[in-house]
Amino acid sequence: MRIAVLCFCFSCFVTVAWSQSEVNVGSEPSPMEAFANGRGVRTVWSSEVGRLDHNGTRVVLTALVMEDSSLPTRRARGVRVDLSKPRFWPVHTHDRIYLDEEATERTRAALEEIADAVASDHSTAGRGCMGAKEFWPLYDWPWNKYHELNAQVCGDSKSSALVLFGRGKRESFQFPGESPASLAAIFTSAMDQVKQH
Repeated sequence: MRIAVLCFCFSCFVTVAWSQSEVNVGSEPSPMEAFANGRGVRTVWSSEVGRLDHNGTRVVLTALVMEDSSLPTRRARGVRVDLSKPRFWPVHTHDRIYLDEEATERTRAALEEIADAVASDHSTAGRGCMGAKEFWPLYDWPWNKYHELNAQVCGDSKSSALVLFGRGKRESFQFPGESPASLAAIFTSAMDQVKQH
């Protein structure tokens, strides 16, 4: 009887914890997104650093520096990620994600972690998907509440796709044959450029 009660209590706890984490994941703009959407904020420098494109599905990464015109010493530096894909002609699905320097570094490191995991496990979890702990919604990461970029590789050694999506969003953007390592290199290049401005 005690075991049945304990199992019931545990399952209630898991259900509540799962539902709470789902509600909060990606529910807030990232700190850089909140800054970008503020009054008087303008982009003082930007440069497209890379893009991936597959059958109309696109990700464009732009390094940028923004400042608050009312307080020019208040600046934000990082990467803007623009995801888009055709849905029903002429409608496209879009997602714009802003990553500050900390979030960009975390994302770059996670992409390299995925690339290393895929390289050591050529099956990609037996036609499943492989991600990084930084993107797992059930960990209690402080950044899970922010709308940031998540990534995973899905498929197997013969055909895999890099899958990108905004945290807390249902829409995914697939790039067959692309490596998380190549996207990580674009993030590295973006931050190298941002640090010069």
